[in-house]
Amino acid sequence: MANSKVSGAFHEYAVVNTAPAPDSGGYYTNVISPRKSKIRKLYFSIRETVDDSSVSVIVVALQFRCIKDSRWTDYVPLDGSSFAIGNRVVLEDMGEGIQWRAGVVDDSDFTSGSLTFGFDW
Repeated sequence: MANSKVSGAFHEYAVVNTAPAPDSGGYYTNVISPRKSKIRKLYFSIRETVDDSSVSVIVVALQFRCIKDSRWTDYVPLDGSSFAIGNRVVLEDMGEGIQWRAGVVDDSDFTSGSLTFGFDW
């Protein structure tokens, strides 16, 4: 299978089941701009794609970019933790010009499995 994006009126997800190609920059959801899209509450989640007993070993990065930023910044929760399979959180940042995306940054962040991750509102 190839990595894919799943978009709809109220969600933007990515399904990653193969390592992103080296030097590709990674594989990400489509960009979300909550304020521009008039989204009132934005949720981010990571979950297993396949219903079996295996556990995926994939690092998913949640990233944001502020207005006039030239690059993406990895989001880190205030307690310094990292996101894991099964996380579902509310993103309460609807500032002007803020953009969000999530993805597998490069091929070294993929070992095995298949994850679905992204946003719904």
